[in-house]
Amino acid sequence: MTPHGESSISLNQHRALLNLLVIKAHPQFYLHLTSSTKIVTVRQAVASYVAIGDSLSEGLGDFSFLERRIHSGWTDRLATLLAKDAELEGREFKYANLAIRGANIKAIMGSQLDRALILKPDLVTVMAGQNDFFCKAEDLPALERIFREGIQKLLDAGCQVIVSNTINPIHLIVFRRLARLATTITEMIERVAKELEVEILDVHRMDSFSEVRYWAEDMVHFSGPGHIMVANKAAGMLQLKYRLSEFDDCEIWIPKRGIIGTSRWVIVHVLPFMVRRLRGVTAGDGLEPKLPELTFYSGIAMDFEPANELSAGGSLSSHYLKAS
Repeated sequence: MTPHGESSISLNQHRALLNLLVIKAHPQFYLHLTSSTKIVTVRQAVASYVAIGDSLSEGLGDFSFLERRIHSGWTDRLATLLAKDAELEGREFKYANLAIRGANIKAIMGSQLDRALILKPDLVTVMAGQNDFFCKAEDLPALERIFREGIQKLLDAGCQVIVSNTINPIHLIVFRRLARLATTITEMIERVAKELEVEILDVHRMDSFSEVRYWAEDMVHFSGPGHIMVANKAAGMLQLKYRLSEFDDCEIWIPKRGIIGTSRWVIVHVLPFMVRRLRGVTAGDGLEPKLPELTFYSGIAMDFEPANELSAGGSLSSHYLKAS
C-alpha cells in the first residue's frame, strides 16, 4: 500500500476513535470529521423533564390555574407535548415542576436547583429573573455568578438545559420603567447562556407579548394563549412532533383596561404586591412545588397538530382546533 494509503487508513482510524470518544462522553453530539470539522446536535429522546423557575413556570395566569395548579402553564403544556412524543415512540415519560411563584434567581439556583440535580432529569428548563428586576446594580455581578454556577451544575450533571430570558413588559405604559430593568436581566441571562452554549428560549422578543390579550388579568403572567405560545416555541427548539393549537387574535379575551377595569386591577393585584414587598415576603412563601417528584405524566386532553403542518410563514395553520 502506498504511503498515501497508509496515511488515509491511519487518519480514518483516528477519526473513528475520536467519534467514539466524543459520543461516549457527550451523547448529545455527533462529531463528523472532515477537512472542516462540524459538530451536529442530535436530539435525544427526553424521558424525564424538570421545570424550575418562578410563577411563569408554575403556571399562573393559565386558563384553569385557580382551579388546578397541575396541568397549567407553559411548562406543563410542554411536558404534555413531550409525553405525546414518548407515547408515539412507545416510551415512558416523567415530569416534575419545582417552580414557585415569587422565586428569584438566588432561590431558583438554590433549593430548586438542588432538588433538580437529585432527580437527574434528561431535560431542565430554567425561567428566572422576573423577580430580580429591582436588583441593585452593584449586586448584578454576584447574581450573574450564581446563575452561571447553577447552569454549569446542570450541564455537569449531563442535563440538557433550555434557559429562558425574561419577559419584556411593554404591554402597559406604567411598566415601561420595568422594561429597561428587564432588558438588563435578560442581557445577563443571555450572556451566561451564550458563554455556556445553552439554548435560549427567547420570550423577551416575542412580538405578541406587546399586546395585553396575551397577558392574564393581573398583567404580569401569561394568559392561557400566552402559555400555549411559549410551550409551542419551546417544542420547536426540541424538534417535537406536535404543537398545541393556538387561538386567533380575534378569539382571545382582552382584559378590560378602562377606569373600572384599571381600578380593579390596582386593588386586586397591585396593592397586594406592594404590601408583600414592604413586608419582605413573596406570594410563594411556604408554598410547596406542585409536582416535587418525577411523576409519570401524560397531561390532559388537548388539541394537537403535527409540527409539519405549520404554514409556510412559520405560524400555526388556520385549521387548528382551539385548545382550552
